[in-house]
Amino acid sequence: MLKNYELLEGRVTPCPGEESGRIAVYSAPTDEEKNFLIEEYGIDEHTLNSALDEDEISRVEYESNHIAVIMKRPSNYSADRTLEFRVSSTGAFLFKDRIIIVQAEQTPLFEHGRAPIRGKSIQGILLRLLHHSTHHFLEHLRIIRTISDEIEHQIEFSVTNKALVNMFTLLKSLTYYESATSANQLLLLKLKNDARKIGFNEEEIDFLEDITVENKQCDNLAGIYTGILTGMSDARVSVVSNNLAIIMKYLAIINIVFMPISVIVGMGGMSEYSAMMDGLWWPHSYSFLLMVLVVVGYITYLAMKGVGQSR
Repeated sequence: MLKNYELLEGRVTPCPGEESGRIAVYSAPTDEEKNFLIEEYGIDEHTLNSALDEDEISRVEYESNHIAVIMKRPSNYSADRTLEFRVSSTGAFLFKDRIIIVQAEQTPLFEHGRAPIRGKSIQGILLRLLHHSTHHFLEHLRIIRTISDEIEHQIEFSVTNKALVNMFTLLKSLTYYESATSANQLLLLKLKNDARKIGFNEEEIDFLEDITVENKQCDNLAGIYTGILTGMSDARVSVVSNNLAIIMKYLAIINIVFMPISVIVGMGGMSEYSAMMDGLWWPHSYSFLLMVLVVVGYITYLAMKGVGQSR
């Protein structure tokens, strides 16, 4: 799907109708659109497919009539489906007077509703893409931290594997994020070294340096969260095992308490007990039996409790 935008006074504004603009965004392009980009703009087919491959690494390539940049971005996240956070690739093909952006799924690319920020040229649009991607990563990392705290609370009282599976899924997601932000960091450093070649002005170079610092912080944050979840995995598994052991302990106590009661009832039997209590009104005899069983059970419980405290 194609959407055209125009850069007006620093703002990325959608073009009305089917009017073309200097910013063209292709989301999940069809084969026909791919062939158009390859034939009309001379975009390399392999590079175009790389922009749609989530496993592709971030990089910059210089072609005869344009600059191709592959960057990493967070994929759309839906909390009602899974706790897994994925990473996607986005391609930006920078020409002299326009930029073509290709992505595998339709996601917001710019900061809508904000005042114009730095990067008000066609080259600056590339930086705004990277800036938005970095902040998108940071927002997802905050969500991951919140979910991690909730899972930690669940594990404290859990005896099933569901909370542990969710934790390992988050750990897997953080590994993807850490790899993506590291790849973007190398891309930013490459763009910084080739700033003059690409055509960034002084303001955009400062903007690029700020993005590099923010992405580095994002990369460090992903690494910290990964280290925390990895270090706590064994401890949380032990908590679940300990919760299960406590439940089994209570079940064992219940079984032991009822064991002598079962023995007494089994040895006597109802027919023998009725013969022994012959001549007594049955409510009195069975009430007496019930009291005896309760006393025996309570004594057994006290004995088990005393053994447990002595240990």
